[in-house]
Amino acid sequence: MKKNIFCQITALLMMAAAVVATGCEEPEPEPTPVTPNFPTKVEKVVKSGEVYTLSINPNMDWKVSIPTEAAQYFSLVDAAGQLSLTGKAGQQQIKIKAAEIDEFDNDRTCEVSLTMGGKTQVVAKLTRMKLARTLNVYVAEYDEANVDFKTDAEGGYVYGSTPVQTLDFLWHNEQYMHRIVVETNFKWAIGGELPAWLLPSTTTGEAGRTEVFVRTEKEAYPFTAEVATLVFNDLANANAPVEAGKLSVNMPACEAVCEVEIAPALTFNAEGHYYNASADSYIEMGAIATMTAPKGAQIYKIVKENDYLYASSPTNDWITITWEEEWNAAADKAGLWARKFFVQTTLNEGAVREGMLVALPRTVASKISDPDFDLFNSEGTALKAEYEQYVVATVKQEAPAATEDKGVIYANDIETMHAFTADFVELADGEWPRNGAWASIPNAYKLTYRSNDSGDDLIFSKPFSRYEIYGFDGSYGSTYDLSTCWITIEESAEYKALTNGYKIRMRLGNDPANGLYPNTQAGSDGENEATIVFYDENDVAYALIYCVMDPTYMYVPEVSGEVRFADPATAAAYGATLEKIVEGDPDYDPESAYAGTLQYRLTHTSAMGAMATLQMPSYSLAICYPSDQWLSTQPVEGGTQVMMNPEGDEAKGHILYYAADYSVLVRLVCVFNYTE
Repeated sequence: MKKNIFCQITALLMMAAAVVATGCEEPEPEPTPVTPNFPTKVEKVVKSGEVYTLSINPNMDWKVSIPTEAAQYFSLVDAAGQLSLTGKAGQQQIKIKAAEIDEFDNDRTCEVSLTMGGKTQVVAKLTRMKLARTLNVYVAEYDEANVDFKTDAEGGYVYGSTPVQTLDFLWHNEQYMHRIVVETNFKWAIGGELPAWLLPSTTTGEAGRTEVFVRTEKEAYPFTAEVATLVFNDLANANAPVEAGKLSVNMPACEAVCEVEIAPALTFNAEGHYYNASADSYIEMGAIATMTAPKGAQIYKIVKENDYLYASSPTNDWITITWEEEWNAAADKAGLWARKFFVQTTLNEGAVREGMLVALPRTVASKISDPDFDLFNSEGTALKAEYEQYVVATVKQEAPAATEDKGVIYANDIETMHAFTADFVELADGEWPRNGAWASIPNAYKLTYRSNDSGDDLIFSKPFSRYEIYGFDGSYGSTYDLSTCWITIEESAEYKALTNGYKIRMRLGNDPANGLYPNTQAGSDGENEATIVFYDENDVAYALIYCVMDPTYMYVPEVSGEVRFADPATAAAYGATLEKIVEGDPDYDPESAYAGTLQYRLTHTSAMGAMATLQMPSYSLAICYPSDQWLSTQPVEGGTQVMMNPEGDEAKGHILYYAADYSVLVRLVCVFNYTE
């Protein structure tokens, strides 16, 4: 009640004061100043490249600015490169952008200031945090079944999804190696010195994924296991690189490695010649092999004799190993070294010989003191089980071939006989002069010479006690005086020392003083033919040799069912090629094929191609098409010769070779294609 009365009295007094003031006309009071309404300061973390929007509602003219020291890392979006913006009172949206610069070592801040009414106040603090470096290494996946790295549909390598801290090498393509992917968000380089055995395909990379082929240098492999640490550095500051991560690389010990490239089964004939399967023939040089191993690895020659095994000399001396080169001086310290060697055998004059080659790694070989004791079981009949894995090849040498029954009389070397323009063949029953009084002689032969200098030794497996020489008329004629006959028999020359070896020598001529005698029993046309009849210890005729001197004789080897060069190397040297014509070839003749005619194409790139001798089935006649002189053929020593000499640089024809029954044996298409 009292409070209410007091309020009423106060109101009346104020009204009275107002009336009094109006009546006195006093001046108006000054306006109250406006105070800037700064927003509450905000603090915000932004990302690189992010635009932050600052909302303000100034009550008077304003200016927003950022400090000069922050301008490298922050900017006012609408300031056209300036450090400040201005405006009038009212709601505003200020956009501040953090620069797109990746930094890994420093946080960057920007204090945004608002100025109004002569006052400045920080209204926002923006912080762009430093980036964390990321480094991940992924290992390529390996297909054990296919013994190779896995690939995708595009042929790229497939890598695992789990990062690794350690890399274990694979043994692939005869070396330790692996494939990795380095994934980073920075440009990197591997720092420090790498060990000599480690050879990465690259030691630098850009941000992102970089494939690295990590191979190794075999000749630097350590004997014992080693670990190398790859240090990946950030190259943002090349003068002060920052370590970002590490990868441990495990290098296995090489002393356990011993790789031998060799045929698993080595076969030698009694003479010690190696059977080369690819050439299907025996060669003198032996088997070629290569061992890749550290110094200290050992190859043992183990032979089997009477069911027992031996690894020491002289029992195993029939197997020889010859190294092409000695160990490199650097091999004393480290490395796998590839060394070629040859395996050979000595002459075998006894039974079949068997053995094996055992290649022991350095670690295993170092434990062998006595191979005859250490390698075999207690009985000495087998390798100990732990050494069976090291057998790299078996060795077998054949026994001498059983003596071949070559007949009562045979050529010591028929190839030598042919080389000296002669031939020695058996005569069939009834074949001249094996008839009449000589029809019952069980062994008959024909010996053909081209000249007095022809021929080679004959071996008489059944010795003769005497011989007679008859003239052209054979058994129907008479004998020669052996002292003046144009044919004589001499023992084999001393340098050959052949048992029961003789040479039938023709000494045709008219100069007795020099050991040349005329043929007093020649044929009506001057044929120089004679027959030697041999008698055994019982004076029974057991063999004859029909001797013919033919100045036109040439030995032409018969090849059945094919045409080939007598010497392919010579043919190649003279630019001659030979190929079989098959169906589909432009030169193929169906009618010839139907008749069973062999079809071949012979190409000469120069006139020297004529030096390439052909061997083919025995023929009686050859006709060239075209018939002009640029194409011709003739039998020569060792085969048949084809000559091409056209007027131009190119020509084509063919030759038909006929059998005695006039069937065509060979159709030879002849092409001359001159090349410089």
